Amino acid sequence: MNKENILLILWVIFGFVFVIAIESILYFLIHLLYFGLAELGISYNIMTYVFPIITLIFYALTALFLLKIIKTKSRLKASGIYLTEFPKKLLIIMTLVVFILTPLTNKLSGMYAESASENTLLEMGEYLRFYGWFNLGIAISQTLVLIAMVGFSLMKLKEINKN
Repeated sequence: MNKENILLILWVIFGFVFVIAIESILYFLIHLLYFGLAELGISYNIMTYVFPIITLIFYALTALFLLKIIKTKSRLKASGIYLTEFPKKLLIIMTLVVFILTPLTNKLSGMYAESASENTLLEMGEYLRFYGWFNLGIAISQTLVLIAMVGFSLMKLKEINKN
């Protein structure tokens, strides 16, 4: 395999790790918000409707922010990605974020659910309904933002092909 192919593979891996790291951070922040609102005594019935909206807003704002900071116009030709230096340190940092933050979030979520069931008189159906909507909000937000990013990229590609 030549240098260009190895670099292309590394850039694809970098893209996957980048997206998963951003997802891990958002997942962690949304769970922290959930823990905070639950500790404030906000009803699970209210959070059932609020969290899918909050999650979609978080994902959409993150996507817009990333689109603003990522340079979508390059001075280099199509093969220019091969000429840039590969960000090894950033890849390692993002990989650590993924391997630490996602399991930590899941562990904290389990610990919180365990302590909430012991410390409060919570109707299980209300909690399960909330938790289902909570996870559905994350899945819908991921899907909608992915569709929007693909649409944006296809529009950019169409614009480039016209020129």
